[in-house]
Amino acid sequence: MSGLSRRDVLRAGAGAGLLGLTTLPCPAAAIADDLFLVKPYLQLGDAPQICRAEQMVVIWHTVDDDTKWNVEFRGSQSEAWGPTHTPQFDRVADTGIAPHRIFRATITGLTAGVEFEYRVLRNEQIAFASSGRARKNRSQPVRCVVMGDCGTGSLQQKQVAFQVSRTDPDFVMIPGDIVYNNGLISEYRSSFWPVYSVDEASPGTGAPLLRSIPFLGGLGEHDTGQTLERYADGFAYYMYWSFPLNGPVRNVGDGNAFPLGGTEAQRAAILAATDNRYPQMANYSFDYGDSHWTVLDTWNPHVNWNDSELRQWLKQDLASTDATWKFVSSYLPPFNSSTAYPHTQKMRVIVDILQETGVDVVFCGYAHSYQVTYPLRFTPTTKPDGRVGNPGHEIPGEFEFDREFDGKTKTRPDGILYITTGGGGNSNLHSPEQTDDPDTWQPFTVKYNASVNQFTELKIDGKRLALRQIDLDGKLIDELQISK
Repeated sequence: MSGLSRRDVLRAGAGAGLLGLTTLPCPAAAIADDLFLVKPYLQLGDAPQICRAEQMVVIWHTVDDDTKWNVEFRGSQSEAWGPTHTPQFDRVADTGIAPHRIFRATITGLTAGVEFEYRVLRNEQIAFASSGRARKNRSQPVRCVVMGDCGTGSLQQKQVAFQVSRTDPDFVMIPGDIVYNNGLISEYRSSFWPVYSVDEASPGTGAPLLRSIPFLGGLGEHDTGQTLERYADGFAYYMYWSFPLNGPVRNVGDGNAFPLGGTEAQRAAILAATDNRYPQMANYSFDYGDSHWTVLDTWNPHVNWNDSELRQWLKQDLASTDATWKFVSSYLPPFNSSTAYPHTQKMRVIVDILQETGVDVVFCGYAHSYQVTYPLRFTPTTKPDGRVGNPGHEIPGEFEFDREFDGKTKTRPDGILYITTGGGGNSNLHSPEQTDDPDTWQPFTVKYNASVNQFTELKIDGKRLALRQIDLDGKLIDELQISK
């Protein structure tokens, strides 16, 4: 029997195509939608650094009962299934949603960049099977997708998801606004999982990305925008994802965390369901191939990036890596071209650190558009003093632009590129008239497109990076090259 490739999974999903595997002794009815509230999906887990033996976390959601679950895996070239992994689970209750369980099983001993197969067993019968690819090491090229502002359940979101599946990325990064409008359990169920966990890929339904490709993401305005007294099923970000736990905001009640609010009973239930992920998972960093990614909680009006401890964590995180490429995910753009949303300058407070530590590109969301700045250096007119928390906090300053960089003939930028890619699925696009009128752009803007939903594809290979901006029909909007 030939190995099951991720491309096969994305094309056929975990339905009839997988049942053709002769080594899966289970009837077609064994793989049924009603076994899961959310079908299994892959996550990087608490593994910020590249390891000799890689891991992936398999997560799935079920009803609240005592069914026995296990996970097995094997390398794609091997016929022998590895040892059974017994999952742990968090119980989600007292949220206004029927109690349910979130299972997590960590697959270990994976070979960097090599495909593997896994299957989830329910009462020792195969309930689900798929494949993935282990995280790549420093010597291997990486392809990834960056897209923000996606989880609305719109047709555009499904069309973008289908095009993303055609690029077969190693991972997907969402800078923020993972799901609208308030990061609720109910919103994930209506507007997120159905698009990225559908069994067959098509422009009208989405694509089975999650079962084979790890998603990573940061918090946006719509991911933790309300406290528990307003929405009891909020803070789903901390329940459903599994990202590295190396961020600086570690304690419940920390003034830089978005507060839970609600009653004592509500808070206790959420803390039980999120384990140790709230609030530490609001910020984190990870390595993938020869790149280092730092993911920041930015819109949150409670987080103060002028705080000395947060600044020290950020500086140390970016200075300590020797990866060739350094990327920062900042949902709130420090430099926003949109005249409809001009006052998002809060994150300029950390630009000095980004410049000092050699960051290459900052990827942003918030604005539902594609924006590219000149490679730039920024010096504030006066150093911000005191708390910088409000997203609209203005920080004026002076700019230096590299106007020679064009991403084609001159590919070595002198300064940081700030790229907004917020077209992942929200059909409410921002200020499309600006695409035809450069006079309305901010002076640091080189490119702007808000006429169509779209995503960013990155190919990282050694000291060369290729960026393509692709729309929901698969058409190329923009491309550029960056070299070191």
